[in-house]
Amino acid sequence: MTVVIKLGGSLLGKGRELVQLLREYAERTANQIVIVPGGGPFADAIRTFATQEGVSDDAAHWMAVLAMHQYGLFLADADPMVPTIEHLEDVPAAGSLCIILPYNILKADDALPHTWAVTSDTIAAFIAAKLGERSFIKVTDVDGMLDENGAVIERIQPHQLIEKGYRGCIDPELPRFLLRYNMSCVIVNGTMLARIIDVIEGRATICTKIE
Repeated sequence: MTVVIKLGGSLLGKGRELVQLLREYAERTANQIVIVPGGGPFADAIRTFATQEGVSDDAAHWMAVLAMHQYGLFLADADPMVPTIEHLEDVPAAGSLCIILPYNILKADDALPHTWAVTSDTIAAFIAAKLGERSFIKVTDVDGMLDENGAVIERIQPHQLIEKGYRGCIDPELPRFLLRYNMSCVIVNGTMLARIIDVIEGRATICTKIE
């Protein structure tokens, strides 16, 4: 089974530990885990710089994509057994974990808008679609999307997010991408490894399913 995981920059302090644990899990279960790194503080720095210096949307887009490379290299640095991949045909076989560095992939298929509405969330969905997957897992530092009372939304459809203009912990383009390509996403708290494994293995856990 191929599992695409977007590992958010909000987990900077725990991300490298998660990569090691998920690599061991992939080897143990013969799953193929593909990590798409967030932009984290690297993308935040680009956003601030672009605003201050009047950088064009096109340039800022590619600079932010390269920020994902920086976080990906940081994550991989903790485990010499984790490769970084710049072309999808190089994704290793089952029983392994790799980290995608997406710049060349996006340059070869420049289908996403060059706007801050598109961040690593939509890019992870795009990578999943390119791999032939219809879903991906967004691992972040919150339990999921919250309703007006602060409770976790267990299930919601992309069109509902679009109609409500709900943002929460996802980028604005993601619901549109999921709807367009009939895909789904599960948002889960990565500070608890057991929840990530529950999502991978299809067990009930605290999370939000956008489907």
